Parts: sequence; C-alpha cells; structure tokens
Amino acid sequence: MVGFEPMAEIKESEKSDSPSEDEDKVYELSYHLLPDIKENDIESEVATIKSVIEKNGGSFITEEAPKKIELAYTITQSEASKKKRFNNAHFGWLKFETSADAIVNIKEVLDKNRSIIRFLIINTVKESTLAPQRVLLERVAVETPKKVTTPIKKNEQAKEKKTPISDEELDRTIEELVVE
Repeated sequence: MVGFEPMAEIKESEKSDSPSEDEDKVYELSYHLLPDIKENDIESEVATIKSVIEKNGGSFITEEAPKKIELAYTITQSEASKKKRFNNAHFGWLKFETSADAIVNIKEVLDKNRSIIRFLIINTVKESTLAPQRVLLERVAVETPKKVTTPIKKNEQAKEKKTPISDEELDRTIEELVVE
C-alpha cells in the first residue's frame, strides 16, 4: 500500500520554529477502493474510512464521493501468494484536520483495510486549490478575442509568395537591424 511515510526525527533546535505536535494540520486522503464493490456498499466503505479519522480526532473539511474510474496503469496486489490486477477502481478523497500524531494511527488502520487498493495521505491547505483555476480559465475564455479568419483563394496565395532574397541583400538587411 502507498501511504504516509513516517517523518524523520526533528532536532530539538527545529522544534521551536515548527508548529507544535498538538496543533491540528490539514491533510488530504485520496484512495482507490476495490472495483467489485457494489454501488450500495460504497457508502459503508467510506463511512468506515471516515470513522477511522473521527476516532483519531479528525474533523472533515470537504470530500468527494468515490466514482468508478479507469486507472492510468494496472495496480498489482499480492495476497496469499496470488497476484490480483486492477485496471479500474472507485476513486474518492477526503480533506480533514487532525494532529500530526494521529496520522500514524490512521495510516496503520487504513493499511489493514482490505477494501482499499491504494491510498495516499498528504499535508495540504484548508483553502480549495481548484476554484481559482476554474475562475482563471473562465476569465481567459471571456477576455480572449476570437480570431476571425477568411479563407484565402489560390490566386491570393500566389500573390503573397515573395521572391527569394539574395545573400547580399540579406546581409545588408541584417546589418541595418543590428544595433551597436
């Protein structure tokens, strides 16, 4: 399982500058659930994941319910000397706030959950990072004028073709453009 890697030991001098371990931080948990879970049972699987976070003092900020997606690559999982291959899964994510100490406990419990193919826990910010991108894209679409093109007829294309320039003329033109 992919998950949270334990942090390296913090030196005593670094502890004063960093936030205290008791202070809550914002995390995002993204997960892939088994593809053969029935639609009716997905909610109970998500409730199980949420209960693990709540038991460790987590409070939820936002979430996206799992949707069945095709994976970019096949995930292989070994279980009882048999390999299982997954090409699709139910993908969802949760953003929550909890202490840094609780993350280790959450990871250990999620590692044991057989319904989760893979998960990732990252430290993030409370604000949504998707909304500003959407606004920016809409603004660009509105502000960008549409280029109006008219088709060029074959006769006009022939007129636009220029005669080749000699090497001497090219050198003179370059010298005129070069500013010393």
